[in-house]
Parts: sequence; C-alpha cells; structure tokens
Amino acid sequence: MSIKTVNALSHYTDWTIGHVHAGALGWVAMISIGALYCLFPRLFGVEKMYSTRLIEWHFWTSTIGTVLYIVAMWIAGVMQGLMWRTFNEDGTLRYTFSEVLQFTYPYYGLRLLGGMIFTAGMFIMLYNVYKTWQMAGRSTAEVRIVEPAHA
Repeated sequence: MSIKTVNALSHYTDWTIGHVHAGALGWVAMISIGALYCLFPRLFGVEKMYSTRLIEWHFWTSTIGTVLYIVAMWIAGVMQGLMWRTFNEDGTLRYTFSEVLQFTYPYYGLRLLGGMIFTAGMFIMLYNVYKTWQMAGRSTAEVRIVEPAHA
C-alpha cells in the first residue's frame, strides 16, 4: 500500500479494511488469546486449561474466520478499486456508487460468515475458561513460578 499505484487502486476501498483486520485479528488477537491461555491457569491456580482440544478448536475457528474475513475484504476492495477506475468514452464513471456497493454484497456475506466463525471460537474460549475456573477450587496442583533470569 506504500507503492503509489497500489495505493491509488486500494485507497477508499475495502482492501484497506481487510488489511487492518489482517493485523488486528491475525496478529494482535491471536497473540493476545495465546497469552490469555497461558495466564488463565496461573490466575486460577491450576496446572493447565480444562481442555487442550478446545484450545485447538478455538485456534482453527479463529484462523478460518480471520482468513475468510480478510480475503473477502481484499477481493471486494480490489474489485471496488477497479470498478471506480472504469470510465465511459465520455469520461464519466462507468459504475455508480450504488452499483459498486451492490457488487460487494456477496463479499459482505462472506465477511459476516468469517466474523461469525471467529466469534464462535471466542465462545469456545469462554466455555474453556469457565470450566478451568470451575476446576480451580478442586485443584491441589501447585503452579510452578519460574524465577526471573539474572544477568
């Protein structure tokens, strides 16, 4: 997007939204979720999470949801940019704004599906955290605290 010709095509399109969500969902959310899975057992005083299988399910639903979400936005964004660069012979725009918007509806549906899959993964995490919290009162395992390294 830092290349002028790419920016000219992607500016004001859903490509930019997909680009931002690739970082927000694909990097920030996944790293934060991983950190929470590491922290919850320590917070609740248990040895491990209730189910590693649920963690795997959460990972894959989040990954698939994110990919669907951002790919839909990238495709819609490129098509928006191309449609807004198409002119009639008299120099007027070939497609109206509403025609371009109508073209993106199927991609918004795919975006919705991706968001719903990602959200389903978050509910899997919520259930796993709840069950881990329930185990907290019954656990006799002592959580090992690692001493910090000295320079």
